[in-house]
Amino acid sequence: MSDEVFKEGGPYHIKRVGPDKISMQMSVPADADGLVGRNCPNDGCCPGYFKVKLGTGITEGQLKAYCPYCRHEDEPGGFLTAAQVEYAKQIVLHEAIKGINEGIENALDLGPSGRKTYGGGMFSLEMSYKPSSLPPVVPPMEEVLRRDITCPHCGLQHAVFGLATWCPDCGRDIFLNHLAKEFEAIRKMLSDVDRRREALGARVAARDIENALEDVVSIFEAAMRAMTIRKMKENGSSDDQIQEKLRKIGNKFQNVNLAREVCEDEFKVQLLQGLDPKQIDSLRLTFEKRHPITHNLGIVDRKYLEKVRLGELEGRDVSVTPQDIIMVMDVGTKILENLHSYLFSNNSQ
Repeated sequence: MSDEVFKEGGPYHIKRVGPDKISMQMSVPADADGLVGRNCPNDGCCPGYFKVKLGTGITEGQLKAYCPYCRHEDEPGGFLTAAQVEYAKQIVLHEAIKGINEGIENALDLGPSGRKTYGGGMFSLEMSYKPSSLPPVVPPMEEVLRRDITCPHCGLQHAVFGLATWCPDCGRDIFLNHLAKEFEAIRKMLSDVDRRREALGARVAARDIENALEDVVSIFEAAMRAMTIRKMKENGSSDDQIQEKLRKIGNKFQNVNLAREVCEDEFKVQLLQGLDPKQIDSLRLTFEKRHPITHNLGIVDRKYLEKVRLGELEGRDVSVTPQDIIMVMDVGTKILENLHSYLFSNNSQ
């Protein structure tokens, strides 16, 4: 590449670093909150996409960065997204075409008009040059729906798009912090129930509570699955073995008693150890209320009554309150924290 194509300096700080090499500096656009997209280079990682806020976390001498989902480590520049790479290519192409246009115009000595006439009188030749149009440079699009969190160890502000485990900067285990943020969002939803009942009616408020219970059980199930996968990987299980185990587990983590049996069989741990029997019973009964909410529009059916053996009437709305859900979050958090401590307390990461 010649100087006529890429001129040194400019907004991208173009610099020749070898006979056929140049360097360019360009910043990746951030979203409205100052977060920049990152993507795990491990093809098998899902979801792989996350965001970080530059200027937080480790700001000097960072040699490694980490995927918050699979803890794949690479140099910080190794986590560019496909859209960011394409954005950089567009800038290079834009600068190249601009340089080529200017080089041709200068070589032909066309001047500001873009035209030049040779000869005169009866015989003359006019030369003109129409430069190629510059290709557009489109900033990379960033995903919006996300979970924001700040690492309690290094202070990195980042966002993930699923239940994650690791800090992208320091690589520390912050799984329990992610869980706390998930439950915090549900607590905020519940705190708004009375206002929504007054503004939108009792049925809307009831649906808010029912949806919150579904979300709590889903978080509990997702956390149990995530810890199961992580422990099996640490024990040397292959991806096929892990998927087979998850297939056998199915939706057992949605049921308190079945989740306890899985943990006893798989990890030799008493999942509900240290809980009061009344707490266990309340947790089990509230978990069971998810069935009619999810599968029967919140109406009590025979299958639900056979499991809970309570005095509720078939065909009526299932009874669930914000206090029930707060209890489930409090007790469920204690269960998940204890299991996490048991499974990973000896893990130095």
